[in-house]
Amino acid sequence: MAYRNRSKIVPKEQNAWNVPVQPKTEPVGGKARKSSPGRSSKVTSSSPVEQGVSGSKIPLPTVSSSMLKKSQDKFNQVQRQHAETAKKYAADYVSSEDEEQSETNGEGSDVATRNILGDVLKNYHGIDADVGKTQEYLQTLLESRNAVCLICIETVKRADRIWSCSACYTFFHLMCIQRWANDSMSMKRINHEQQEGYYNTRGEYIPKPALNVQWDCPKCRREYVPEEIPRHYECFCGKEREPSAHPWLIPHSCGEPCEKKLVPACGHTCRLLCHPGPCPPCPQTINVSCRCRCSPVKTIRCAQKTWTCTRKCKRTLGCGIHECDIQCHDPDNCPPCKNRSEQSCLCGAQSKEVNCHESRWQCSTVCNKALSCGLHRCERVCHAGPCGDCPLGLPRSCPCGKSEIRAASCAERIGTCGDTCDKLLACGQHRCPERCHQEACGNCLELVPKVCRCGSTKKPIVCSREAICEGRCKRMRPCGKHQCNRKCCDGQCQLCDKVCGKTLPCGKHKCSSLCHQGPCYPCNQKSSVKCRCGGTVVEVACGRERKANAPKCKLPCRVASKCHHPNTHSCHTGECPPCTQPCGERNDTTNCEHLCRAKCHDAVRVVTRDKNHKPVGPWDVPKEIVEVKTLPHPACTEKVTVMCLGGHETVDWPCSNSKPSSCGRPCDRLLKCGVHRCPLPCHKVTHRASTTQDSRCEACSAGCTLPRPAGCIHPCNLPCHKPPCNPCLVSIKANCYCGLTQVFYKCHEFYPAGMVDKGSEDMAELDRRRESFLSCGQKCIKNFPCGHRCFSICHPGRCPNPELCSKKVKISCKCAHRKAEVSCKVARNSPTLDCDQQCEAIRAQKQEERDRKEREARAQQELENQRELEEYERKFSKRKYRERKRHQVQQEETGRHWAVYVLPVVVVLVGVVTYVLLME
Repeated sequence: MAYRNRSKIVPKEQNAWNVPVQPKTEPVGGKARKSSPGRSSKVTSSSPVEQGVSGSKIPLPTVSSSMLKKSQDKFNQVQRQHAETAKKYAADYVSSEDEEQSETNGEGSDVATRNILGDVLKNYHGIDADVGKTQEYLQTLLESRNAVCLICIETVKRADRIWSCSACYTFFHLMCIQRWANDSMSMKRINHEQQEGYYNTRGEYIPKPALNVQWDCPKCRREYVPEEIPRHYECFCGKEREPSAHPWLIPHSCGEPCEKKLVPACGHTCRLLCHPGPCPPCPQTINVSCRCRCSPVKTIRCAQKTWTCTRKCKRTLGCGIHECDIQCHDPDNCPPCKNRSEQSCLCGAQSKEVNCHESRWQCSTVCNKALSCGLHRCERVCHAGPCGDCPLGLPRSCPCGKSEIRAASCAERIGTCGDTCDKLLACGQHRCPERCHQEACGNCLELVPKVCRCGSTKKPIVCSREAICEGRCKRMRPCGKHQCNRKCCDGQCQLCDKVCGKTLPCGKHKCSSLCHQGPCYPCNQKSSVKCRCGGTVVEVACGRERKANAPKCKLPCRVASKCHHPNTHSCHTGECPPCTQPCGERNDTTNCEHLCRAKCHDAVRVVTRDKNHKPVGPWDVPKEIVEVKTLPHPACTEKVTVMCLGGHETVDWPCSNSKPSSCGRPCDRLLKCGVHRCPLPCHKVTHRASTTQDSRCEACSAGCTLPRPAGCIHPCNLPCHKPPCNPCLVSIKANCYCGLTQVFYKCHEFYPAGMVDKGSEDMAELDRRRESFLSCGQKCIKNFPCGHRCFSICHPGRCPNPELCSKKVKISCKCAHRKAEVSCKVARNSPTLDCDQQCEAIRAQKQEERDRKEREARAQQELENQRELEEYERKFSKRKYRERKRHQVQQEETGRHWAVYVLPVVVVLVGVVTYVLLME
């Protein structure tokens, strides 16, 4: 068999539209196309090491060099000829299988799709969003890879005669939809014939329903009448019969404007070219007012028809009470009133809360009102208006109707007349022979000669029955396989009601249709075709899963990787490609910390040959043994930066030869004290990148020299160390603010470290903490300016909030009659009380008593003064008896002298009396 390059053979795709594509230009030189992933080309290239002068894999024999050279040249020449022949055959070969088509170029297909869509939509001048649905539908059809008739499950090709549903726009083969419609209507006729009338539980005869012969769409089940069965192959718009296929038009299209009536009907037609699927909304513009006709005219798209303004309707609703408050809507189309009110029923017996639009409601109470006759009562259920006349008082006749109509009293019962009923029976030929009776007439019992349905027997039978003989029909049914076997058949043999049961072409299922002639419908079941990993599944027609290729899966490959790297390629068929990622593992050859940067060598295909094989000639090639081996890591050749023992300087050395040494510089590592550095020369340390003291560095022996916090006078007792120092734990004794108690606190608590750079808030917090340390926690012993004791805890400075003193004090009015006990802060605002009328009366009484006492005291004083004067005159009268005038003068002078002494005494007494009165 000749060699076939499967990279040139592209499987035919089931494309119903066959959109033309731009041919892909071949590169200069006739380079063969890239091979497909499923089947690799047999023309493989080898590495330069394995190839000889022209790519041969034959090892050089150890025999004669001249013979070897000639044989090798001849073999290489034949090999090149075979390779060129294979390439030429692969480039010129095209598959002739009917199920394969040439693969369309992706870029050319997109260009063609855009061109066709542009031509179809070029006459549409509406909004892009309105035509988006139609454009998406057309683009999906143009780019679809598989268009299948849902009846026969076969591909719908470009040249096939089709019919498109007007509801779901799904297309089918014309012959398939015709057969589908005819079969559907035939089955409905058969089912209708098999149905018969029956008597229900009340003895009423229920005839079989009328025949409704319609067929429906296989997908959307939209019903069509028999006249709508398609008879001709037409384009989508229905203007042209048998449209010809054009490469740059939509398949099955005539290329003319669609001109279908738009939906909803607006009077305009579709302006697109003949197309499948729904027509876009009408793009025309119209001038129309809002729905309530209250706003000015506005220009909108015809597809929108109406628009709504922001006004609210103010029309009165049907209840006649409330107004419609709904936003703009059609006139005279206000919704029912949703308000509720108490309404009575039609007869007025009951009432309940109902909606305003349900104000007239009917209860279940029987009227039971006395009729006009006075003998009977109304038997109607809740109604409005009068009950009317008694129905038994109307003119009546006997049941058969032969007696004369007469007006009888409603209390009188009309009986039978005794004559023959003589009503026409249901058969329409005979009359009832019974006497006049109240109930309905029975079936006709007259014996009438009748011929059975098959016409073979004639015998008398009751008129109401159908004549049926016992003969069985021996004719074959339309299926041609089974007899009719119907009892007394009238010649219209029914279709076969047995299931076909033949095995379908898929070989898995059986035909479930009724027994029929000709081939069965294809299997309508679906089969799943999975990719290798099972993550991607596509459904194909049952029976075609063997010929269907595995679907292209974009999920990652689930095959266990042969190396330590995960598979980064997608799901595929066949063996996984070799790993091309860097190794990435630690190089254990040199035991360094570098990762191996070489190509992954965990699973390498190694081709070996038998070294002991002795070739007979150039054609005797030793058998190649392909093994998958794990190769060791190559030696690490990366340049690494090597530090000295102390980590002061770096030098680039190969990874295997890197050995650190001392550079001779001072170690200069910061010791643990954080102040001094190591004075030793460069030495080996544990961590060379570290700049702090190592275990091999010389320890610091100096004392602590760090400054203490401001206010602390105690030295640090630790050896030299890095800041900060330990907190000062010396206890300090001090007097509290009130001076009664001594408090103790730690030095580091009163003078904390690191307060130099703190903000005002931190300093304020420190001051509050210091105050808490110096406070004894007892009640302050100081007094407020008012004289009461401070109620705060021991504190510095003046006592806070003296105005909030709440001690109880007594206050009185000016006359000291009214007294009250109030808080100190209230007494400061109002130190005295207001006097009342009783105070005025007491004050007047006291004033009168004072005046009386003053008069008495004045009289007493005058008497006392007179007595003293007399005593004085008695004692000193002998020295002045000679000169009378001088004696009188002396008496006046003596009187003035007494007044000088008496007046202060009187003033003192008055003051004492006034003080006593005020204190009372």
